[in-house]
Parts: sequence; structure tokens; C-alpha cells
Amino acid sequence: MSAQVPASLVIEGLSHRYRNAPRRALSDVTLRVEPGERLGLLGPNGAGKSTLMRLVCGYLPISAAKNTRVQVGGLDVQTHSVQVRGQVGYMPEHVPLYYELRAREHLLFRARIKRVPRAQRAREVARVAELTAITHVLDSPIGQLSRGYRQRVGLADALLGSPPLVVLDEPTVGLDPNQVRDVRAMLRDLGGVQTLMFSSHILAEVEMLCDRVVILSEGTVVADETIETATTASEVHLGVDGDAEAAARVVALAAKALSTELVARPGVGGDTDYRIDVSEAGVPPAQVLRALGAAAQEASVALLGLRAGTTRLEERFAEVTGGRRPQLDSNDSAEPDDGHAEDSAEAAEETG
Repeated sequence: MSAQVPASLVIEGLSHRYRNAPRRALSDVTLRVEPGERLGLLGPNGAGKSTLMRLVCGYLPISAAKNTRVQVGGLDVQTHSVQVRGQVGYMPEHVPLYYELRAREHLLFRARIKRVPRAQRAREVARVAELTAITHVLDSPIGQLSRGYRQRVGLADALLGSPPLVVLDEPTVGLDPNQVRDVRAMLRDLGGVQTLMFSSHILAEVEMLCDRVVILSEGTVVADETIETATTASEVHLGVDGDAEAAARVVALAAKALSTELVARPGVGGDTDYRIDVSEAGVPPAQVLRALGAAAQEASVALLGLRAGTTRLEERFAEVTGGRRPQLDSNDSAEPDDGHAEDSAEAAEETG
């Protein structure tokens, strides 16, 4: 019997407070990300998204606490910091790049820091350059590249060495619509091969790319659900081949089977269309749909339609964060984001 593959990321009871900050940036965060999963991290400005990513990647120290545990691939981030960094590809919101270097030189240097074997570095740089469509600018100084291409270089950096966990903070910021589409396609292809955790203020992007979404508000997790659950409205739609009396018979039979109350209200499709608010019934939409289908058969009423309503992720976001919509330029921390400090720290670990 083969050993069970450890979760890509396990977080239990994680809290963090910046010096002199009036409140915690994170408070008792607990979540788990399985191998190959694509997790979207959402929240208003100051919710703690960037802080959470920095802690996971070892960029910020984790406060020692009895019930706190942060593991990447089964390795504890606090006690195996160097090994964990080898398991994570991290791209912060403000990408740290050496503008005086050519893109190829920067990536070769970063491949060395990440301990990619010397004989494989050139081939690995070529691989990630092709993935991020920067092959034609590899010999250009980074300082001369557009913001969009600098963003791509940072993304290529995060993918060097095929880390099992890829953590991206606002990966499409600064890209034009065509570049955004290309990056989305690339991130979609990572699913099932590498675990992806990324934050974005473009909710449609998260909805398209992710299996699951975690929403933070004021440092706490206020929602942790599959995309399907997060975008399923709290109502179902019933279409019957008959009048209001026929619909009422179906709804009454379904309510009896579920031991709850169901109220059908007119929908937008005329006399044959009805909507039922399942939040009032306290029963999951899927269970209500099954009951309505069985009730229609029992009542000998032909169905013209039966489906769960859908909602936009933006509506779910507003619901769990108290109506605060996501805004651009999210910087959770009370401290400056000096991206080059990360490079210096990693270089010191390798030489030390």
C-alpha cells in the first residue's frame, strides 16, 4: 500500500500582528490545500491576504504559539524553513527584480539560488520562458521591459524548478487584456500538476481558474467553499407544464418529503415559471431539486425546467465581508514590501 501524499498546505490557528499595529493582521486562520488544488484567496484591502502568503512562504516569521501549525508538503515552515522554500514558488505583489540584469541572467541567478542543478539551469530557464511567453525578451535588460513583461519575468521566476506549491499575489496586475488571457490559460494548465494558491481582485478570474475560494475579512476566514458552492444562489427555479395549481401540488409534495416549508413565487418566465428561496427552508439546493423532481413525477406534472439559481462571486464576496467590495492596490502589511530582502535572505542561506 502506497504512502498517502501529504497536503500541499496545512494551516492551523495562524495569527500575526505587525509591530505597533492596532490589531492583528491575521487571527486564528485555519485552512488546508490538497495537492493539485487551485485555491483563490480573496478579501478587501487589509484583510490579510498578502500577510498570509508571506507567512506560508517563510518571508515573514511565524509567531510561536501552542496551537499554531503551518506545513508545506508535510514540512513545518518554522523548523524546516530552507526545505520549505524549495517546495514553494512565490511571486509577491510587487515583484522583486534586478533591473540591471538581462531577463536570462536574472532567471539563471534565481535558478542557482533555488538550487537547480548547474547542468539543468539553461534548460529550465528556457522552459519557464516558453511557459510565460518571454523567450523573445530573455536577452533584454529587465529595466527596459514594460511592466507587463516584468510581471511575466516574475512569474517565470516563481515557476523555476517546478515547485509543488505555487503562491502568486496578484499575478495579472499590470498586464494588458491579451496578456491576462495568456496567463490565465497557463495557470489553468497548472491544475493537477502543481498546487496553485493565488490572490486577485478580479473575481471573474478566480471564478474561472479556481476549484475553491477562501475569503478573508479583517484577518479571519469568513468563507471557505468550492467555487460551485460560492456561486450557487440560495434559490431554485421550477418550470411546470401547467398552471399555478400544478406547481403548488409539486411544491407541497416536495416540502412534505423534506419536512420543511417551501414557498413558490412567480419567476420571470410567465405563468409556468417559479422560484423557491431555499435559504428559508434550510435545505441545500441539490436536495430540494431532487425532492421537486420526485414530487413532479408523483403528481404527474411534466417539468419544463428545474435548476439551481446561480450568482456572481462578487455577490457572495459582498455577503460575507459586509458589503465591502475588493479594491485595487492591496497591501496588507504595516511594513514596507522590500522584495530584494527575500533574494538576499535566500542567497545568505545558500552561502551560509
